[in-house]
Amino acid sequence: MFKLGIRVFDDKLRGLPEHSSVLFISSPGIDPAPFAISTVCNVARDQGKAIYVVNNKPPDSVRREGDILGFDLPRLEEAGRFAMVDSFSGFSGQPSSERFVVKDPSSVEQVLETIEKAHPERAVVILDSLSSFMDMHEDGLDDFLDLVARLKTKANVMVLFSTWGYDPDCVKRVKAGFDAVLSLRPIEEASIVRQFLFAERIGADQYEKLAVPIKILRPGGVRVYFPKVLITGPHRSGKSTMVRAMSTSAVSVDRMGTTVAMDYGYLDYKGFACDLYGTPGQELFDPILGILAEEAVAVVLVINATDPRTFERARTMLLRTKARTMPLLVAANYSDGESALPPGEIRRQLELPDDVPVIPTVAIEKKGISELLDALIYKLMGVALAETRKEEGEQ
Repeated sequence: MFKLGIRVFDDKLRGLPEHSSVLFISSPGIDPAPFAISTVCNVARDQGKAIYVVNNKPPDSVRREGDILGFDLPRLEEAGRFAMVDSFSGFSGQPSSERFVVKDPSSVEQVLETIEKAHPERAVVILDSLSSFMDMHEDGLDDFLDLVARLKTKANVMVLFSTWGYDPDCVKRVKAGFDAVLSLRPIEEASIVRQFLFAERIGADQYEKLAVPIKILRPGGVRVYFPKVLITGPHRSGKSTMVRAMSTSAVSVDRMGTTVAMDYGYLDYKGFACDLYGTPGQELFDPILGILAEEAVAVVLVINATDPRTFERARTMLLRTKARTMPLLVAANYSDGESALPPGEIRRQLELPDDVPVIPTVAIEKKGISELLDALIYKLMGVALAETRKEEGEQ
């Protein structure tokens, strides 16, 4: 089936019946190809087969993008798990080196016959793109929907569609022809424009608020991306070490071993990416804590589990960073110490509700870090998951 590499979406798409169709809509100016290529590689990685049909650019450009994203398309092709169908060269009049070439892309029959030569049985067929097909055919939409319906007898079909220049009635009709509709569009947050992937409909289920922020890593592919997670806590709780332990890469600004500005780390973990910002812990920096916390989407409070005398300071930092209004986790650092308090006692002394995870860690040895990262992912994805459960309950 379809595998975008985004768990909350893949879990939903897995509920579709075999031989389904997914419409992947992108706003003008957003290239959906990286999502299609990531799907190709995710399907092929799990021993499935994926066929990429391209009609709006040379096949070599798809291969180059796959290489930039860090995917080994030639190896998958050699293993028989990936095939490229060139439906572009016939329009451009250029020779093609591809094995599967549509000589007359204006013929739906030839497009279908060429795809069938690539053996679409039990495959995911990606059609890139509906927009180009409609522009090149007089009865483009009708012919294309017929092509999708015929392909669905043997394969799962994903179609890329840019909404540039189409009236709302046309877009509505396009959406009605598919089993699931996903849309990729920009959202402005403060002064930053970010890309969000929305699930509009999957099967009979309608969604209004199931969405995740997205970033394309080159190399790396598609990631769920959150721009700012704040790592805060009292002085000498191990924040800088925690940022380094959680990060794929990290830097800090310090003097004599003490952070005097902030730590920065970049996290890439299980298809999830975010930027980590560590605050200084001394009281003299309190005036800037609120500024550092601006636009943060979650807070990880790092405390020394062996020193409850610092917990009052920790509560103050939670207040100054407004952490209780965001997804919040506690990293109970130095938890291997003989006097380390258990998570339940830490929760009680910090006056935290039951839904705030308290994770025992030893940052310098990276103990408990994977559990902390898993809990962070769950917290950050919790809004989307909660909205999904709510809407399912209303149906």
